[in-house]
Amino acid sequence: MADRILVISDKKRDFELFEQLLGPKGFDIEGTSALQEIEDTFLSDRFAAILADYDLIGERAYAWIQLLQENRSRSCFILYGEEIKPDTLSEILQKGAYGFVPRTLLSERIYDAILGGLENRSTFVEILAMIDELRDVNERLKREKEVLRAKNQELGFISQLSNKVAYDLNWDRIIPRTLGAGLLRVIDPEILGILYRIGSRWNMALHLSQNEINKETLETLKKDIVDRFFALSGERISSEDTALQLYPSGVKVSSSSPISLSKPAIGEPLSLGGKPLGMLFILPKNRRGFKKEKKELISTISNILAMSLKNAQEYHRVKEMAVTDGLTGIYNHKGFRDFIQREFQRARRYNKPLSLIMIDVDNFKAINDSLGHQAGDYVLRELSRCLRSSVRKADIVARYGGDEFAILLPETEMGKAEMLVKRMLRTVRNHSFEWGPEKIKVDISYGISATSELENGEGEEEFVHKADSRLYTAKCPRLYSVSTGT
Repeated sequence: MADRILVISDKKRDFELFEQLLGPKGFDIEGTSALQEIEDTFLSDRFAAILADYDLIGERAYAWIQLLQENRSRSCFILYGEEIKPDTLSEILQKGAYGFVPRTLLSERIYDAILGGLENRSTFVEILAMIDELRDVNERLKREKEVLRAKNQELGFISQLSNKVAYDLNWDRIIPRTLGAGLLRVIDPEILGILYRIGSRWNMALHLSQNEINKETLETLKKDIVDRFFALSGERISSEDTALQLYPSGVKVSSSSPISLSKPAIGEPLSLGGKPLGMLFILPKNRRGFKKEKKELISTISNILAMSLKNAQEYHRVKEMAVTDGLTGIYNHKGFRDFIQREFQRARRYNKPLSLIMIDVDNFKAINDSLGHQAGDYVLRELSRCLRSSVRKADIVARYGGDEFAILLPETEMGKAEMLVKRMLRTVRNHSFEWGPEKIKVDISYGISATSELENGEGEEEFVHKADSRLYTAKCPRLYSVSTGT
């Protein structure tokens, strides 16, 4: 296909001359004198060369050359005409025109000028291609560098997360530990949530990007998370009975909320051996959700958390076995001592009330002697159920030793402890203790103490001693009544 040349001139003899000179050389000549709309024509890149009469276009030459340069045109731009000042010619050539041919020398020089211009333009086109290729290479390297940087950041986070939580046995602050490993540098969620169980207690830890959330939105979020877990595991849990932890500290639950839940959230199970132990919940900030690479990262995070959760659950199970009474399933004496030490210190540190109830089964030896030790064990088991059903979840029920029980009541004054005892006594009296055909009458004695009674310098031992002394005082008349038969 012949190279095309555009001639911009208002002189018919110019077209005829170029047809005569260049037509036999294999060029197709196309002419125009319409200057107003010529830009679209020569920017189409249909022409190998553009020959422009400087006498006609004058100062337009500067704008056209700049336009061709900005659009990276592949056309060679050559001027011709009567005369041009040397300074003007030098400036036009510097702007990007290939050359200028005086009108008197067109017949002798125009063909060579076009050949030189086309060769020059061919070199320019090669340079443009190299520039494009280098730009593409630089863009690709830039993208690869960014991907590598992001991947290194993710690998660094995974390493930090593994070090911080993989063998962490205390999950009370699992969200701060996960964030401390750098999660927000690799994932920027609207909400990060972890649903997990330690022992029999379900917990939900939530980190919010905003410092405020609507109460209804929060309840909807909790229900959505437990429903997602049910869909994954088939295990139904109650959102109302799930302990909630909100981060960062100071998050307000109010009537307004900047958080919207209408986005494609991810619920990733924390699973080991195919068994869901909990769930990682992530709500993105944008409506597009997460890309495939981020979803793979989230899956890796869930695997690390699942291993950590399993270790924490096993540790809790072993620890519970060490502090749990094998007969009744409630805390044993060691467990009670651990709890009272912790709760007593907490009450003193934060100036909170703490009460203790010591309980003893009346005439327990007579039950063992008349019906046997298995009947006595049955009474202790049934009584422990009665006690647990009478107290709050935060209260600690323990078998203190033999037929003696202890109930620790955090943040409870003496008056409220006495009210709880009355409810407990009704529960025991209304409970049917049946051992085969025998109906066993079970009575209990109790003593109560409160930290508000303690003098300066008195500690846990005096706290326990007061309740135990009152229990003994309450029990003595009954012992006397039994021993004398009155």
